[in-house]
Amino acid sequence: MPVNRERFLADFLELARIPSPSGKEKEVARAVKAKLESMGLTVLEDNAGEKFGGEQGNLIVKVPSKLEGIPAIMFNAHLDTVVPCENVNPIVEGDKVRSDGKTILGADNKAGVCVLLEFLRVLKEDGIQHGPLEIVFTVAEETGLHGAKHLDYSLISAKVGFVLDSGPPVNKVIVQAPSQKNLKAVIKGKAAHAGVSPEKGINAIQLAARAIAAMRLGRIDNETTANIGVIRGGLATNIVPEEVEILGEARSHDPRKLDEQIAHMVALLEKEAQKGGGSAEIEVKEVYRSFRITEDDLPAKLIASALEKMGLKPQWEITGGGSDANIFNEHGIKCVLICCGEESPHSPENERLDIPSALQSVELLVNIVTAFAQVSKNL
Repeated sequence: MPVNRERFLADFLELARIPSPSGKEKEVARAVKAKLESMGLTVLEDNAGEKFGGEQGNLIVKVPSKLEGIPAIMFNAHLDTVVPCENVNPIVEGDKVRSDGKTILGADNKAGVCVLLEFLRVLKEDGIQHGPLEIVFTVAEETGLHGAKHLDYSLISAKVGFVLDSGPPVNKVIVQAPSQKNLKAVIKGKAAHAGVSPEKGINAIQLAARAIAAMRLGRIDNETTANIGVIRGGLATNIVPEEVEILGEARSHDPRKLDEQIAHMVALLEKEAQKGGGSAEIEVKEVYRSFRITEDDLPAKLIASALEKMGLKPQWEITGGGSDANIFNEHGIKCVLICCGEESPHSPENERLDIPSALQSVELLVNIVTAFAQVSKNL
């Protein structure tokens, strides 16, 4: 199997240098599309970007089947990165790639993109027999999974998929992720001069602080977390602040616990605002729903079979974060998260691409499609 390290690395270094913050993936999408078309593949683009205010839609590639009567299988990576991603200077050090420390590297998730590019080349060059493949390159994953949420699902027939958005080792498989709900609260008090007549004012920041101080935050239990991440308010030190905005979240693998945690946070904000003579306007929004893939589900069976060919056993893991896999599972595509070689994402100082793991991931994908061809005969 001609997995080509130099070719994979050249792809990654090229894409890493192209800025692609969420919602502004046009240039990296153009580069990826050109690489796909050079393989003789047709690239479709949906209108996801228009739906959430981005400049680029998702890219979808349908690779025709070489076998009869086999259903499609989906693979996914996302095109966007977190910031800062301007002037990325990737530095190769042995089997690792890092940035110069001034920006992120973007291995999350350009490593996944490049694993898929190399996988598609290997399939073609090695003449590997496989069923129909649906390769989806999503946009704006980092800022709310917008690409996956607005994907044109009429273009997707697969009911099983693999999301390349996790780190080494290659046998680590994420089979469970939580639900998340976001909370936005505007606490309103009353403005007054802080030096002349502070008693005439109602300090909105103080009301919010009392509520936040009483909240259960951080790790609530082994399934649930909560956080207040943003506070905005006030105009000047000599004005009693009339309004403050609070942004928070809660996550849980148990929907009941998630609802209880959100209700707890909302109740405190409303209680302290009213108690202090103010008011609270609160909005709760579902970001994504939890998923759980068992060892009896097809994605897990395929992974186990594919890893066995590599002399490995799967390490089933649970994550506290969300990904495109949450959205795909909501849409009836049973997905797990697998390795693409990214390490310590979102950190300019620590983010790395582990090249050997990424190349192993290419081999893993080949083994998955061959395993799927075998089990599909019995479906």
